Amino acid sequence: MTADLYVRGSVHHYTAETSREAYHSIYDTLGQRQQEVYDGFLGNGSCTNLELSHLMQMPINCVTPRTNELRKRGLIVEDCKRVCNISGRRAISWKIK
Repeated sequence: MTADLYVRGSVHHYTAETSREAYHSIYDTLGQRQQEVYDGFLGNGSCTNLELSHLMQMPINCVTPRTNELRKRGLIVEDCKRVCNISGRRAISWKIK
C-alpha cells in the first residue's frame, strides 16, 4: 500500500512539474497582453471574451484580438457555444487546450 501511494505521489509531482515547465515555455513566447489573457483563462476556466473582459476589467477590444492570437497558436480552443453571462447572447466559450 505504501508503494502505491509513493508511486501516485511521484506521478503527481512529475505531472505538476511537467505542466509548470510547459507553462513557462509557452509563457515566455507571449506578449504582455497575450500573457494577461492567457492567465485569465487559466484562472477562470471556460469563458466568453466578454466574460473575461469583465472579470479582468480589460476592454473587450483588448481581449478579443488576444483570444484570436492564442487560438491561432493552438493555446486555447473552443469549449462550447452558450449564452454569455454578461450579454445574454449566444457566444463562443474558450478554454486552455
